[in-house]
Amino acid sequence: MTISKRRISVEEYMMIDANTDEKIEYLNGEIRAMAGTTLEHQIIIKNLIRLLDMCLREKGCTLVTGDMKLHTPDCEKAFLYPDIHIYCGEIEKEKMLYGAYSLKEPKIIIEVLSDFTSNYDKGDKFECYKKIKSLEKYIMIESSLDTKEPAVYVRTLESETKYTEEMLNMDAILEILDCEVSVKDIYEM
Repeated sequence: MTISKRRISVEEYMMIDANTDEKIEYLNGEIRAMAGTTLEHQIIIKNLIRLLDMCLREKGCTLVTGDMKLHTPDCEKAFLYPDIHIYCGEIEKEKMLYGAYSLKEPKIIIEVLSDFTSNYDKGDKFECYKKIKSLEKYIMIESSLDTKEPAVYVRTLESETKYTEEMLNMDAILEILDCEVSVKDIYEM
């Protein structure tokens, strides 16, 4: 849901963000309130954390959840909350106004799709994420299983303008930075 119909500056966004208890994203000069999630969404996130965290740590990588803001300066200074973002090596932080900070340059971004966010995650957000120079993969996972089949979409970026996409079914293995996760295990309730 877009909060502001008029385009606002980054400074206005930061002031609004500092004075609200809600998570709000900033993209293309617009503020978007982050909706609450479903139980299925939360279980998928929990499963991914459980399945990936130890393997990623052994490789010098850090898994960060959607409570941490991502700054993408090459995309009209966007500030977004991916469900999961993964960094390897030293994490680049950017101090923001009012004591908060955001992270930059993830290797992997994972979004859990819902009926409400699917078009936004596949469209505007992906267009922005493609501009992140460090990004290798953008992974989208369906969570609305009452209306859709389980599916994991993996977009491997070759450049800002070129990527490959594959859809993984329940019997597939999802590879994230040499860590393997069964799609079936992602959906385990």
